[in-house]
Amino acid sequence: MVTKAQTTVDEVPDEGRQGGPAWRWPVLASFGLGALLRVAYVLALRDHPRFEAPTMDAAYHLAWARTLVGGETFQDGSFFRAPLYPYFLSIWTALSPGSTLLARLAQALLGGVAAGLTAGLACRVVGRKAAWWAGGFVALSPVMVAFDAELLIPVLLVPLLLWALDRCVAWGGDDRPRAAVWTGVLFGLAAIARPNVLLFMPGLFAWTIWRTRRPVSGLALALGTLMPIAPVTLVNVLAGDPALISTQAGVNFWIGNNPQSDGVSAIVPGTRQGWWDGFHDSVAAAERAEGRELRPGEVSRHYGRRALAWILSEPGDAARLFAWKARLLCTNVELANNQAIEFTARRTLPALRFSPSRWDVLFSLGVVGLVLAWRRRERGAGVLLGFLSVYSLSVLLFFVNARFRVPLTPVLAVGAGYSLVQLAGAWRRREPGRAAMIGVPVILLGVLSNLVPDAVHRSDAAGYADLGRAELVGGDAAAALQHLTTATALSPRSVQVRMALSSAILEATGDHERALRSLQDVEPFASAMDRAELEARIWALRINSGEAGTVLAEVSLARRTRPDEGALRFVQAMAQAACGQAPGAIGTLQELVASEPTNVAALLFLGSLEEELGRRQDAHRTYTQASALGRFATPVEAAAIGDGLQRCGGR
Repeated sequence: MVTKAQTTVDEVPDEGRQGGPAWRWPVLASFGLGALLRVAYVLALRDHPRFEAPTMDAAYHLAWARTLVGGETFQDGSFFRAPLYPYFLSIWTALSPGSTLLARLAQALLGGVAAGLTAGLACRVVGRKAAWWAGGFVALSPVMVAFDAELLIPVLLVPLLLWALDRCVAWGGDDRPRAAVWTGVLFGLAAIARPNVLLFMPGLFAWTIWRTRRPVSGLALALGTLMPIAPVTLVNVLAGDPALISTQAGVNFWIGNNPQSDGVSAIVPGTRQGWWDGFHDSVAAAERAEGRELRPGEVSRHYGRRALAWILSEPGDAARLFAWKARLLCTNVELANNQAIEFTARRTLPALRFSPSRWDVLFSLGVVGLVLAWRRRERGAGVLLGFLSVYSLSVLLFFVNARFRVPLTPVLAVGAGYSLVQLAGAWRRREPGRAAMIGVPVILLGVLSNLVPDAVHRSDAAGYADLGRAELVGGDAAAALQHLTTATALSPRSVQVRMALSSAILEATGDHERALRSLQDVEPFASAMDRAELEARIWALRINSGEAGTVLAEVSLARRTRPDEGALRFVQAMAQAACGQAPGAIGTLQELVASEPTNVAALLFLGSLEEELGRRQDAHRTYTQASALGRFATPVEAAAIGDGLQRCGGR
C-alpha cells in the first residue's frame, strides 16, 4: 500500500489532462509570447531584401496567390504542388496587393496559435506542468519564428497538424464516428498543405480498428480525411490528369533517391538551379526519355519509376543514402534549402541566439520524454510517438532540410516538457537512479545530435551567400559583393557561392576578367550537378572578354551531345550575336523559348536582338509575351520588359 508520503509526482493526478480552466494559462501564455515574438520578428525583417521580392518556393507561392487574386490560371493541368497554402496566402494578398507585410503579420499570429496548440496538446497528453515547457519551447524556437515569417508551407501545416493530433488524442480511437470524422478532416486539410501527412493515416486507421474491433470509426476516419481532399482531386480530374492532391511526389522521390543525391539538395540532376528553370528542365528530360509529351502526373510517375529502379538495382547504395539522410535528420544543423533559416533568424532578431529551443535539446529531451510517456501509458503518447516516427520516415523517403523537419519540433517539445518535469521530480525526491534513467539517454542523444558530419558545413557561408543573392536581385550590387566576398572567404570551394560572386563582381565593377578568374578558380571542385551551369557562366564571360568565336565553336561541339540543354542554347545565342550572326541568334532563342516558355531572360535577349535588326513590331510582341510572364520575372527583368515595351510601343 502506498501512503500519502510515498506517493510520487507521477502518481498525482494532473487536472490539466482533464481539460477546462487548468489549460487556460499555459495555452494563453504560449500564444501571447509566441505571437509577440513573431510580430517583432516580422517588423525587424522588413529591411531584408527578400521581404517584398521573395525567391524560389516563396516566390512560387506568392505568384500563385497573386494569380488567384487576379482570376487567372497559374499552371495548366493538375496541381503540381498541394494548393492549400497559396489559397491561404491569396486572402492576404487580396487585402494588401502591393505588400507582403499583412500576410506575414497574419502568419505571426498563426505561429502564436501553434505555440498555444502545442501547450494544449501537452496538457492533454502529459499534463499542465509539461505544457508550460512545451508551449514555451515552440514560442521561443528561432527556426519556427523564422519560418512563420516566410511565405512557405510550414506556417499553415504546423498548426493544422497540432490541431489534428489534439483531436486525435481527445478522440482516442474509440467507437465515436463523429470524433473520427473530425479528426480525419483536420488531417485531410494538413494533407492538402503537404501530402506526405497521408502516410500516417493507414497506421491510424489500423489503430482504430484494433481499438474498437469494429470498422465504423475507421471508415469514418477515412471519410473525414477524404472530404477536404476530394475537391482537389476533382479539379485534377477535370484538368485531364487525375491525381489525388499534387504531382510533385515522383520528382521529389527521384531528387532524394538517385546516384547523385546528397540527401539535401532539392535539384533534379542535370537541371538548372532556378525554380522555373529546374521545373521545365525536369519536364523536358522526362519527355525526352519517354519520347512524347507528358502530362504532369506522367512526369511524376516517370521519376518515381526511375527512383524505384535505382533503389532496386543498387540496394546497398540506397541503404547507405537512407542512413545518411537519417543521420542528417538527427543532426543539430538546420540544413538550408531556399535560405539559411538560422542565419536569417539570428541576423533579424539577435536575441534569438540565446533561445533554449535548439534542435539538439528538443531532439534528446523530446524522444526520451515521448518514449517514457508511452511506456507509462500516458493518454495519446503512442499517437505522438507514432506520428513522430512516420513523419520522420516520410522525410527520409525524399530529402532532408529545415523546412521539412520543422513540423517535428512541436511534437518533440511535448516530450521535452515531460522529460524536464520528470527530471525535476526525481531531483526533488532525491532519486538519482530515476534521474539517471532519464538523463543518460538524453545526454547520449544530445551527443549524437552534435556529431556533425564533415560534409555538413556549419559556417555562415550559406547565409551570407543567400543575403548576397537577395541584394543582387534587389539591385544593390555593392552590398551583394560585400556579402558574397564574406561567403567566399568562409567557403572558398563552393561553386554556387562563386557563381553568385561572379555576378556581383560584374554588376558592381564590370570587371569581366576578375569574375572569370573567380569561376575558373573553383572549376576543379565542381560536382556533376554544378558543372553544366558553371560551364555556361564561364563561356558567357569569355564571350564578353572577346573570345566569342572560340566559344561558339566549343558550344556548337557540346550541343552535338546535349542538343536540348537550355543553358547551351542561350550561350550559343550569345556567341552568335557577338560574332555578328544576329539572325542565327534569334533562331536559337526562338527554339529555346519554344521549349522553355517561361524563360524571361531568353525573351528579353530575343527582343533586344529584334530591336537591333529594326524589327520593332516583332520586338514588341516578344516584350508583350515576356510581360505576360511578369510573375516569373525578377525586379530587374520586369523593369527591362517595361523599357522594351515603351521603346517599341505603337510601332
